[in-house]
Amino acid sequence: MALNVGTRQGDASLRDDSFVAPPLAGLVIYQVTVDPGMAPELRAATLDGIAALGVTAIELLPSSQPAEAREHYVPAHVAVERAFGGAAALRSLVAEAHHRGLAVIVNIAYQRPDPVADVVLDITQDSVRSVIVREALRWLRDTHLDGVRHDMAAYTDLVDASSVPRAVGWQLMREMNASIREERSSFVLIALDDRGDTRVTSMDASGALFHTQWDMQFVHPISEALTGAGPMADVRDAIGSSFGDTFSRVVYAHCAELIGREPSPSEEPLDWESAKWITLGAGMVLTSPGIPLLFEGQEKLHGGHVGKDAGEPERPPHPGISDLVRDLVRLRRNWYDTTRGLSGRGLDVFHCNEETRVVAWHRWADIGPGDDVIVVANLSANAYPAYRLGFPDDRLWRLRFSSDSASYCSLFGGHPSTDVIAQFRPVDAQPASAEVSIGPYSLLVFSQDPWPV
Repeated sequence: MALNVGTRQGDASLRDDSFVAPPLAGLVIYQVTVDPGMAPELRAATLDGIAALGVTAIELLPSSQPAEAREHYVPAHVAVERAFGGAAALRSLVAEAHHRGLAVIVNIAYQRPDPVADVVLDITQDSVRSVIVREALRWLRDTHLDGVRHDMAAYTDLVDASSVPRAVGWQLMREMNASIREERSSFVLIALDDRGDTRVTSMDASGALFHTQWDMQFVHPISEALTGAGPMADVRDAIGSSFGDTFSRVVYAHCAELIGREPSPSEEPLDWESAKWITLGAGMVLTSPGIPLLFEGQEKLHGGHVGKDAGEPERPPHPGISDLVRDLVRLRRNWYDTTRGLSGRGLDVFHCNEETRVVAWHRWADIGPGDDVIVVANLSANAYPAYRLGFPDDRLWRLRFSSDSASYCSLFGGHPSTDVIAQFRPVDAQPASAEVSIGPYSLLVFSQDPWPV
């Protein structure tokens, strides 16, 4: 069995690449499907549009799986290269993304090919695992990638189909991740695992050493609560869940799971309710603890693939939704030095009302003006013009964001939410309180101005 695919010389586009991915707290990921055959101008415009949203990383998906010669073993990383048009094309794409300040994450799936007589991946052997790890490290050096999302379902299928004890496969993942962590301190290791196993991101002797994993229990409670079928207590728990650390989970709200279908450019424009649900979901993703993940098309209220046929019909655009997503991303990244807490580890879900369907939470990093952030989400079709909520301090709290602003979408009502002045009147176990005004299916973000320097 030969796993070595040869030494490659780095492309000129990457030779002077000094890009360093942001830390976990600074990651805002945008998942995008890329057609390897798309025109360079279209690819450049696509990356420009993504960068304009303010996200800090892209997770690349190929537009289709490449045809593989099934009589030979194909290493997972080689399959990824082929899906993006070859090694040189992938490296060129990475260089273009880095030039725009975007880290690049790709998906890896160690899948078992059809039975091959001359290939036996005996990962019980230290030497075989060592070769696999060494090849993975070499490939990461060549491509200058900043992270991988590992498909744990495919990995599990491979191990089970190979009749190898699950513990041995787990050991391979642990050894690979340990080597990557040692060599690439800024590299991010993401697991896609539907079991919610805390060992996936654990650093102890039983852990697989991933930095973070998809939290599949985040979007479903929100979707069910929006339809009135799910309890608000589940929403509270979804906001506050983790796998041991604030950034040990990736949070997301896929359009299809929020509204029961995947909107596409060829359909009629979304109705008011669907538009509100999608934007509220995006708001909760970008203000909840965890690493936020946005899906392609969410900023346009539809899904779709980059590089689609020129003749494919486009739905009437909602250009303001891109502004909504951009504004949320900027708050998440503390763009104006007034919302530092959104990328911090502090969380207190201090209000959760089953009857009104309103939930509110406090985010912080270090506590204080410019750091403390209050997020209020209304998961009902009712507007509340004077809703009393607790605040962690008195004085003026400025409204930094309202998802119901009519400037974002002509469908929205532009509910008159404003700044509030909190007074020392305890509510929700908080020392102060104020009356906020919030629209239906809406999200508000409040914070205080920093102290003058």
